[in-house]
Order: sequence, then C-alpha cells, then structure tokens
Amino acid sequence: MDSKRLQRSPSEGGFRVRQSRFALFRTTTFRLALAQAGVVLAFVAALLLSIYFTTVGQLEAESDAAADGEFASLERVYSEGGMRELSQQATVRAARAGSMLYVLAEGSGAVIAGDFQQLPSQPGDSAERVDFRFERPDQDGRVTRGRARGRLGRLLGGPILLVARDMSDDEAITNRITRALWTVAVLGLLLSVASGLIASWLASRRVETIASAALDVMAGDLARRAPVRSDGDEFDGLAEAFNAMLDRIEQLIQATRSAGDAIAHDLRSPLTRFRQRLETALEAPPDAEADREALRKAADEADRLLEMFAGVLRLARVEASGNWTLQRIDATAILRDLAEFYEPAAEERGLRFQSSVEDGLALSGEAGLFAQAASNLIENAIKYTPDGGRIELRAWLRPDGRMEFNVLDDGPGIAPGERDRVLERFVRLESARSSPGAGLGLSLVAAVARLHRGGLHLRDGLAVGGRRGLGAALVLPAEMRP
Repeated sequence: MDSKRLQRSPSEGGFRVRQSRFALFRTTTFRLALAQAGVVLAFVAALLLSIYFTTVGQLEAESDAAADGEFASLERVYSEGGMRELSQQATVRAARAGSMLYVLAEGSGAVIAGDFQQLPSQPGDSAERVDFRFERPDQDGRVTRGRARGRLGRLLGGPILLVARDMSDDEAITNRITRALWTVAVLGLLLSVASGLIASWLASRRVETIASAALDVMAGDLARRAPVRSDGDEFDGLAEAFNAMLDRIEQLIQATRSAGDAIAHDLRSPLTRFRQRLETALEAPPDAEADREALRKAADEADRLLEMFAGVLRLARVEASGNWTLQRIDATAILRDLAEFYEPAAEERGLRFQSSVEDGLALSGEAGLFAQAASNLIENAIKYTPDGGRIELRAWLRPDGRMEFNVLDDGPGIAPGERDRVLERFVRLESARSSPGAGLGLSLVAAVARLHRGGLHLRDGLAVGGRRGLGAALVLPAEMRP
C-alpha cells in the first residue's frame, strides 16, 4: 500500500494509518498513467515526424521535379537559340505569375535577368541542388521573405542559370500542420496525465478501503469487511476474495477459541478417571490383581488421550501442510478394499452392510488421506447405527465430472441446524458424549476434502421409524477415464 503508512499505536496496541505527502505520485496506477502518457507522447511524436517528412518530402519532390524540368527546358533553349533567346525566355518566364523563380547571370556571376539581383551562391562545374532563403519586394514595394528550392548550374560552361520554386506557401502549410500536431501532442499529454491522476486517485481510494478493512481486522475487529460496490470490476473481485479470506480466518479463529474449551471438556473426564484410579490403587491394600487392573484401565485412558492428540496432529498436518504429493489414485480399488475390510465389523454388530462402487473411479489426490477420510465416514456410520440397522456405501461418477462417495445409515442422524457445526474441531453433540471419540473425525474428512478441491456434505440418510439417518457425501473432482 503506497498511499498509506502503517504505524503501531503504543497507547492502544493497535494499528493506525498515516497519510504520507505526495503518496499518490508513488502509486502503481500513477506510474502506469505516466507510462500511458509517455506512450501517447511517443505516438504523437512518431505521427508528427511521419506527417512532417511525408508532407515536406512530397512538396520537395514536386519542387525538384518542376525545377529540373524548367532547367532542362531553358538549357535546350540556350543550346538551340543562344544567349539572346535564353535571356528572352528567362525574362518572359520570370514575369509570369507563379511560384517558379528564374535568374540568368553571366559566367562571372553578374545577373542579367530574373527575379533576384544576385545569385544565392556560385555554382561549380555541374548543376547542383540549392535550398536558400531570399528577400524581394512585392508589387506594393514591401519586402517579402521566403524559401526557395531548385537547381543552379552553368549552361555548357557559359552563363549561369538558376531555376527554383518558391516554397513559402508550402512552408506555411507545413508549419500549420506542425503546430497543429504539437498542439495535439501537448493536449494529449496533459489529458493523459490528468486522466491518469484521476484514475490513480480513484484506484487508490478503492485500495485504501480494502487496506483500511485489513487494518481494522488486525486491530481486532473480526467482523470488518471490505465494501463491494457490485460494479463487477477487479476491485470488487479483490474485495470479495479478501472478504472470503476474512470469513475463513474468522472461522478458524472461532474454532481455535472453542478448541480450548472442547479439549478441556473432553480431557477433564479421562484425566479425572485416570487420577482416581491411580489414587484408588495407591490407597488400597496391596493386591497384585487389582493393581494390574487399575494400571490397565489407566493405560486405556492414556491411549484415549494419545489418540485424541494424534487426531489433532493429523488434522493440523492436513490443513497446514502444502507439501502433499497429489497423483492419480484408483479410488475404486481403495473403496472396495475398505468395504471388504469393514463389512465383518458391521456384521458383528448385526448391521446390514451393502456397498456399490462404480468401476474406473480415479482422482488426483493422496491415497493415504483419501483412505483415511473414507474410513472415518464408515467408522462413524458403524459407531452410531443401532444394532440391526443398515449401512450403504455408494460411489459413482456424477454427470458434472466429480466423484461422489456416499455413506448412508439409518441411525439417529444429525439435525440440519447442527450439520455445519459438527464439521468443526472438537464439536460433539450431546448424544455422542457417551461414546468414545474426540470430535475430530468429520473435521479431518472436511480438511481432506478441501485439500482435494472438493467438499463434505451432510444430509438425511436411510430414514426408518422415527430416525432420519445420516448421509455423508464426499464429493471430489474425478480424473478422466483413460
């Protein structure tokens, strides 16, 4: 953020924004405006040069052609009629109204007839191109100044002849074009800079609103969001992405704040039981069998605690690490192996277990994480489905090109208002407090789904009697079938 400076307020411990002088001139948008102005100026300069050289070049080419033609014509007059005829023709042609200028001089340079009293220069042995300034009186006796271009040379080693064309009118046209183009160039430059300043100011205002929202969030206002004007421009896109990021950050912060309470709630009971059993064993008379039983139960509680912490570490690793190697995995084989593995456990509970996995399912992912997520969904269904219930596993390729893995049961299910909440860390419904667990299973599945650019969706399952059941759908982008 160029237009502002971030400072920490010692008294409040927060942040404030300090406007810096001439900050607008250091913004990227202003630099782009200057670059645009430079491009406009370069274009106008190139256009000016192109028009100038094209115009002047064409006029000079026409002038040279006319002078050369007249010079050749008078040279023939001299070769055929001699000096007398040449002098007569030069006088007649000089008296004509027009842009052509004539001067006939002796070999020494003394002017015999023509428009000027003296030659602009002395020629060499051969005719040469001349471009010169001149002064001469007009019909009213006023001195006019102009520019001429033509040919000067000796005729057969004798008299000197100058035939030129008056370029004054052409030069006036060229000057008008030049002034017009320079005027356009200056106006274009000024307009480019002015429009650039306005664009820079407007863009800076939009950026400052987003930066201000960021600073407010840094100061502790987690509900602050960047304004979206619904213009559909890139600033709205940036604001929407920024707000989505803040929503996600707020969710994570809220989850972190509630994690301590959840961990304390879930750890208090096993730690209390752990301490009570040890104290009971210490206070009781020595008894090898009772002591071993107390140690076994304490070990069970310790295992449960370790399992909880292991779950936390797995979830943190999935959410925080960006080093996972995603490659093509055979989802059909993994899901069918899991169905075969869990079917005996379900049958031991008296559950009807059915699976239907479509052939050829594949996705880009990490095989271990995908298998862990699918296992969590199956284990949840087995854990919460009452004896005699039913569990179904379904996996297929959807028409939108994504793979859906569905685990449905006819257990108590989860109320629609609680389905988003149970995906957070350490959230356990009151109905599940009596069963082992740490409230991390569905959180891990949701994290794995996000890692694979998919999602976990909870809905009603296999409704039976007064139970709504639960359907857990893991939807992930599928790989194209070979």
